[in-house]
Amino acid sequence: MSLFFDHIHVAESTFSTANDRRTRDGFDTVLLNTAMWNSLSTLGEERIVISISAPQIDMLQRVGLRSVVCWARHDETVFDVVIPSHWINTFGAIFSPAFSSLAYSPRSLHIYTAQPVLVAEVVVTALTIEAYKLAHNQGHVLDDWFCQDDLIIREGQTFTFTSNLDRECGTGHDQAKFYPYRVDMVEPCQQGFARKHHTRYIVTFTNIPGEGSAQGRAIEIQHGDDEGCDKEMVEIGESFLSNTVNAATTTSLFISSEDIPLADMTYCMKPLRQPIFLADDEHSIYLRTLDLGKLGILSGDWVIIHPLDCSRSRLVRVSALDDLVTSPDFVFASPLLLHNMCLDASSQVAVRAVPHSHSPLNAPFAESITIERVSSFFSTGNHYQPLYLRALKTYFQSTRHLVKQGDLIAVAIDTDDTCYSSNLGEDEMSDPALYSFFAPRGNELVFFVITHINYAKFTSGSADPLYTYPEIASGALGCWVDANETRIIQAGLAHSQVPDITPYFKCDLGWPKSGPFLPGAARASSNVLKLSNASTIREAIDYGLSLSFLLKGNRGVGKFTVAAWLAQKIGLQLYEINCFDTVGETDVLTAGTLSARMERVASCAPCILVLRHVDALTKATQSGEPAKEIIVESTLHEHLVSLQQSWKSSGQSVIVFATTSEPTRLAPGILSCFKHEIVFEAPPEPDRYEALKFQTDGMPLGPDVDISGLAVQTAAFVASDLYALVRYTEVVSERRLGHARVYHSLGEAPITTTADLDASLQTARKLYSENIGTPKIPDVSWDDVGGLISIKNDILDTIQLPLHHPELFSDGLKKRSGNYVQLAMLRVLISVDLGILLYGPPGTGKTLLAKAVATSCSLNFFSVKGPELLNMYIGESEANVRRVFQKARDAKPCVIFFDELDSVAPKRGNFGDSGGVMDRIVSQILAELDGMSQGPAGSDIFVIGATNRPDLLDPALLRPGRFDRLLYLGLSESHDTQLDIIQALTRKFRLDPSLDLQSVADRCPFNYTGADFYALCSDAMLNAMSRKVEYLDAKIGQSRQTLDAQPFLLQNYLMEYATSSDTDVIVTEQDFDLALQELVPSISQSEMDHYTAIRDRFSDQLIQDN
Repeated sequence: MSLFFDHIHVAESTFSTANDRRTRDGFDTVLLNTAMWNSLSTLGEERIVISISAPQIDMLQRVGLRSVVCWARHDETVFDVVIPSHWINTFGAIFSPAFSSLAYSPRSLHIYTAQPVLVAEVVVTALTIEAYKLAHNQGHVLDDWFCQDDLIIREGQTFTFTSNLDRECGTGHDQAKFYPYRVDMVEPCQQGFARKHHTRYIVTFTNIPGEGSAQGRAIEIQHGDDEGCDKEMVEIGESFLSNTVNAATTTSLFISSEDIPLADMTYCMKPLRQPIFLADDEHSIYLRTLDLGKLGILSGDWVIIHPLDCSRSRLVRVSALDDLVTSPDFVFASPLLLHNMCLDASSQVAVRAVPHSHSPLNAPFAESITIERVSSFFSTGNHYQPLYLRALKTYFQSTRHLVKQGDLIAVAIDTDDTCYSSNLGEDEMSDPALYSFFAPRGNELVFFVITHINYAKFTSGSADPLYTYPEIASGALGCWVDANETRIIQAGLAHSQVPDITPYFKCDLGWPKSGPFLPGAARASSNVLKLSNASTIREAIDYGLSLSFLLKGNRGVGKFTVAAWLAQKIGLQLYEINCFDTVGETDVLTAGTLSARMERVASCAPCILVLRHVDALTKATQSGEPAKEIIVESTLHEHLVSLQQSWKSSGQSVIVFATTSEPTRLAPGILSCFKHEIVFEAPPEPDRYEALKFQTDGMPLGPDVDISGLAVQTAAFVASDLYALVRYTEVVSERRLGHARVYHSLGEAPITTTADLDASLQTARKLYSENIGTPKIPDVSWDDVGGLISIKNDILDTIQLPLHHPELFSDGLKKRSGNYVQLAMLRVLISVDLGILLYGPPGTGKTLLAKAVATSCSLNFFSVKGPELLNMYIGESEANVRRVFQKARDAKPCVIFFDELDSVAPKRGNFGDSGGVMDRIVSQILAELDGMSQGPAGSDIFVIGATNRPDLLDPALLRPGRFDRLLYLGLSESHDTQLDIIQALTRKFRLDPSLDLQSVADRCPFNYTGADFYALCSDAMLNAMSRKVEYLDAKIGQSRQTLDAQPFLLQNYLMEYATSSDTDVIVTEQDFDLALQELVPSISQSEMDHYTAIRDRFSDQLIQDN
């Protein structure tokens, strides 16, 4: 029930202003008329909180407030919504006048009740040195000012306070008496109210030259008692405010009309991203107010616009829109208008004013027009016919349209309407009263083309001054189509390319939004675009160009998105076939279903056919009988050949894309059907950065959000993962705000902070790694590692240098520099090591060290155990090795950690295992290491091996280009090193103040490993817990005596009577003494001598090799 009836009532009204109108609620209150008040308020309320927004705010303002939350009061004397006059300048994007098709008119507003949000943090900038000093010396005064009268604090607004706590909004006051502050950031959302001793204030000040020493400072006002709050102020940096965007200034949209000579002006056409007014955009262009004077016209006049490179001139209405057009060289128009004029996004056009065009344009009216459907999947489907016919009827009945022959018309349909439209008659479908409940949202577009126009020509004696223009009188520049006067004939089917206007119409197409780039697929999509553009040229038929592509890559990498984006880019319809839907119980049924689906493709040409999950056709033919496998393959091949022949006969091409995430499972016959194979890889860091910037465009981001840092932490994420990450971050932000409701405007949406991104990133990593076992960044810091300082520095020098300075290791560096000798010496000195081998006694922290390196360098960590690679089937063990390195390539920068490397890669030829599986694994590992060291695919991939017995490893692993760096992790040789280990292990313990860890380390022998110290600290904690349990048992025994020996359980005591002294476990020196007495070292003296001999042996060998 709540899905249909639990909604917020939205009212619509125009507005007026009141100059210096003050009410007892203050200067920031809106007045509502009686009808509006009755629809929004409940009985007994004196004032309510409302949210005011403009219907088209998304286009006019991409940052800042999208709505204004304010207090409202009933006033019987007003006729609409009365706002303070200064709001016109402060919130110009919301309250600036709008343009209609008839005249220049005030903008209508959307108004609904809202719930104000309690503000947790406010960042303000003091606009004068006196205001900054006042906040610094008397911080509680600022808290008093912002908390009085339930003031609504908004980002970008300037508040001017006086010493007697009266406030004004704006500037222009005497700076000696008034203290102005500009609000730069409000958290958790962009507007709300403050509360004393709850809201935190951060005051910044950027000094004007010559104003003293307070330049670039910020103070944070901590809450407490009024007497002490002045002393708790901390100087902090203000660089985090670099992302804050202050409110833009607005310009008046009116100009005075002068006798300016008419002349052609040249502009560059740009497409609108979103509609301004959908009905008017098809014959309107938008430019700056200053350009109106250059043309000698007023806003709302008609002009003739003609491209410089073609002759398709037409009449358009001019509207000034300074919030949208900021450059004098550009004009904006709808993408459909650009297509109808054969223009692209950067075409040059000439604009010529028409005299006396401020009157309603009296162009010829069409007596009849003929339109045809543009072929597509939806326009050729019979069950969609009622939907697009009803949409077409609504399009013409809504208003009159200025059209030319050859123009395209686009109407949006909701494909979900087919679920109930079949049960309604034609009269019922056209009845607005019956159909208003199912408001179409529009997720697909159907195009029509105007093929013929009949119109009545003007007589030469007409008195209209516009008739003196023959082009206007003849209808060559456009004719009016009015549903009451024009006969509209819907004819057959047309084949035509269509413009990319899906984002303009805000259609929900069901796939993640894509921009001019495709994350992770930039190189692949570039190749596909070049080949596809070539196929749209008529001469390509003579060359026999093949139009079939196989797109390979992991799930979510963007294969289907590339095809969908390409269809929009080159103006082709998209026809999708999910191969899983074609799979039947037998191969004959599968082939029949596939054939029926593909027979419709030729009628939708020109188009792009996408065969999603084409590997499903192979899975349907895994019966082992060659005859059955040929049925599906031959059916697919025949239809692809038929589409190629249809292209040659009709000239309408069909580009075929097949997508698969399992290319190795495709049958050879299906692979042979596709001429080109394109591989999609996981996006590198620059592509992830661009993708995250695009996905977060328009989101209210806090100044602490670092998109570049987030791109580094999302290694191995594909396009769908990044899209899901950003969407889940919005959910986390709303949960933090504490409201379980739908946000109707971005002005009320919470600000996304770094904490929100970190929380969603942790969840995404967990799901990502658990899904398919892919690498993840571990959570081990250097604080968890005690000692090993020299080893730590050696590893970081090996890994961090190629990560931070990859240009030093590029193959083409010596070609771009003049001093070849110096660069050659430099490359020798800093030659990158592909692999690092950690060897030494067990328990010395080899695995922990590798995880700490991965965490500190933000590298994904892939741990491989020996038994994980073994498989009973021949060839599968080597395939497992290849999969490990491929996952590392997809997740780079990545660390592959081979634990117990001697069990994975022993010396070849020493074991008589059946089939020599261990020898083949070693050979495969060597091949993968050589491949990474010689090609760019191995960049940012580091291999770390750990072993207790390096003497058992195959010698080929230790040669240059493989495990180049050998690092020995031995036992602690000093008590200071042992102290570092104990401090790292006990950093989360509650230690007794009298405990001296140095004395504990002095009593430890030198044959203790890191694992032994872990056992020592664990035993000490266990001893402390046992001592605490004995203490509680004794205390409970005494409690039983005082409670008349009633049954008393330990759980009940801990829940009802225990204090912090009863539950805190504090480790004392006595606990460590007892643990030292019971601990037995894991390595004897003879074993230590053995490992020392191994170290000396490999150290000498390494010196000889070098």
